[in-house]
Amino acid sequence: MFSSTFPSEDQKDVSHFQIAVRSIAQSLKTQIINRSYDEVAICFFNTREKKNLQDLNGVYVFNVPEREDLDRPTARLIKEFDRIEESFDKQIGSKYGILPGTRDNSLYSALWAAQAILRKGSAKTADKRILLFTNEDDPFGNMKGVKKMDMMRTTLQRAKDAQDLGISIELLPLSRPDDDFNMSIFYAVGSCLEWITLVLFISSFFCISFSSSYIQELLGLEGNDLAEFKALIGERFEDMKDQLRKRIFRKRKVRRINFIIAGGISIELNTYALVRPTNPGAITWLDSVTNLPIKAERSFFCSDTGALLQEPPKLFQTYKK
Repeated sequence: MFSSTFPSEDQKDVSHFQIAVRSIAQSLKTQIINRSYDEVAICFFNTREKKNLQDLNGVYVFNVPEREDLDRPTARLIKEFDRIEESFDKQIGSKYGILPGTRDNSLYSALWAAQAILRKGSAKTADKRILLFTNEDDPFGNMKGVKKMDMMRTTLQRAKDAQDLGISIELLPLSRPDDDFNMSIFYAVGSCLEWITLVLFISSFFCISFSSSYIQELLGLEGNDLAEFKALIGERFEDMKDQLRKRIFRKRKVRRINFIIAGGISIELNTYALVRPTNPGAITWLDSVTNLPIKAERSFFCSDTGALLQEPPKLFQTYKK
């Protein structure tokens, strides 16, 4: 899968793919309780198999029965996604980058599929974001000349089209051992949103040379945003779950302040609660499909006849004076 591994707490090597999947699975488990109305889609691209409405090569939309591609996460989805590491190679499989001599552009196709999935809901009523997990370079490294430039141009245009529709693209970079993340990396892709969520992964390893200016254009980074992005690169891979939690955390407005300037000009300032106390909630058993709380029901049967009793038996004890 991913080209590099990191030692986990028990000293076993863990690939970027495994950590990314586990981070997203943990995020979904939190989301299903804290934000039960949020919707999520899971999509792998650069895959051997294909499964998507557009019938695009190298794009596999992961889902479970009785659920739309973009829908609320269910217990069954999380359970199946937790086991994806075991079945991925057999059921979905990987390709190694974009091969020369082919016109298939899996990155472009993934953005196309993502944009189609996220058509659900208006940008005014839903926050739509794509988070990209990446640890490798330019997906077009095997291409040369005009064909490479054409693929880069069309992919960049597809990303800009998504942003024009209110879909923001954010990057979660993964560093290699003994090698800082170089702004160019592009391997595993994931997305999690607040109200509507899309998860993308590049499912295989490929090595290329992506310029930072291209990544900057692709993600719509400007000025200080680029500096903050570079600062994120230096963070340890073990913090991936925390970073993912920060990205999907919905900031709540505390108050709104209006500054009135002469000449009928005013400036509005919103203040947000970046840190909030959290209290552990009570354990609630949920239905695996609907996510609704399960209600306990009891029935009483006659021990002699086996007949169903309409009312529970009334127990009483007589006392003699």
